[in-house]
Amino acid sequence: MAITSTQQGVVTEAEFAKVVILTTDGALVPARPVADDDRRDYEIHIRRHFLESLAMQLKTAKRLRLHGRSRMLQINFRVKAPLVSDERLWYFLAYFDVDEMRFIDPVFLVPSRFFHKHALHGIGRGAIQLQFKANMEASSLDVWSPFRLTQKELGPRILQILKQLERQTRGRRQTTDLLSLGGVVWLQAAAAKKGQPRRAA
Repeated sequence: MAITSTQQGVVTEAEFAKVVILTTDGALVPARPVADDDRRDYEIHIRRHFLESLAMQLKTAKRLRLHGRSRMLQINFRVKAPLVSDERLWYFLAYFDVDEMRFIDPVFLVPSRFFHKHALHGIGRGAIQLQFKANMEASSLDVWSPFRLTQKELGPRILQILKQLERQTRGRRQTTDLLSLGGVVWLQAAAAKKGQPRRAA
């Protein structure tokens, strides 16, 4: 008797959390949202850092397809419109081997903007159809290959993304704080006219 899709979701979500925690020595904290209205399976933040979090949508398959000599990971699913893309929303996609009871490398971590652009497969029956079809072979250079990772690389990659978002937010916040100060005047050097030589200072 095969496991149901609901059981598959529960098992693979738990496996994802295990990998993320162990591959960062506990630096990352995955938390399940109470409501999944925004199609988020996990919200992940750095332990004791609450400035930024990453929303993660998980999609897995229990079998691979063969295309010639290549193993292909194909995952089809549908979502209701609108399709929301955000720099803080990412997709985790993987093959889960039921017999081995674990993910099989490689796994894929894809930003939502890229995913929605390249996985869009059509619109029908009031829903948007998405198809992820990635080559699992290390020699592959398909459109998904830049997002291919081993499980050991998964946690560190998420940590890297969160730290980058934190730096961006901190920079924007510092600029906003300066703009809010009374009496501050912003000066910008005038651009040299085309063909006019610049004078040495």
